[in-house]
Amino acid sequence: MIKLDKDRLEKDELENYIILLRKQRHDFMNDLQVIYGYLQMKRPEGALEYIDKLSKENGVISEIYKLQDDGFSLCLENNIKKLWANEIKVELDIEISNFKNKIFENKYSKKNNIVNTIFKRIIDTIFIEIENINQNFVFIYIFEDELGESLLITNNQAMYDEISWMDEWEKVDIDIEIDDLRIYKCSFDNDVAYRLIFGTSDDVDILGNA
Repeated sequence: MIKLDKDRLEKDELENYIILLRKQRHDFMNDLQVIYGYLQMKRPEGALEYIDKLSKENGVISEIYKLQDDGFSLCLENNIKKLWANEIKVELDIEISNFKNKIFENKYSKKNNIVNTIFKRIIDTIFIEIENINQNFVFIYIFEDELGESLLITNNQAMYDEISWMDEWEKVDIDIEIDDLRIYKCSFDNDVAYRLIFGTSDDVDILGNA
């Protein structure tokens, strides 16, 4: 039974890897076509601007992989690229050099699905906002405090200040099998923030109790 589960996991990982390679190839060809199009139209400045944009985006992705948790970095990379594809601006702030533990090595698929769902909710909120105000922005903050290493995702950077009032955040229920990830949500009007705290819940709880 254990061997079957391991074989299935390895097969799923291989399929995901192949899908990722195909997507990267597709994106690469699209980028080449855009650059070629600018050159065909004799607009070299457009080609240079597009190349500069790609360079800056790759710089953002490189910073994520320095955290030394490839599973987490891959998950975050895919979601950031979805934001860019939807013409949503991304600001990334990383205050730690690397994670102490590779949280996404364990139960990667479930954690990946959870993060994907959070980003989808953020995107949906942004598109609701755009009908009323011109805001298409996501702030991603990776940091550590007394509650542990964390990922903050919000559509308004001002929501960062709410971290000081974590006892007022709503706890989000997730898979009972995942014991090294906690998620909290805070929202005001059309502004929403999610905080993912990495580590077991018996380290320090959200109220600061040992």
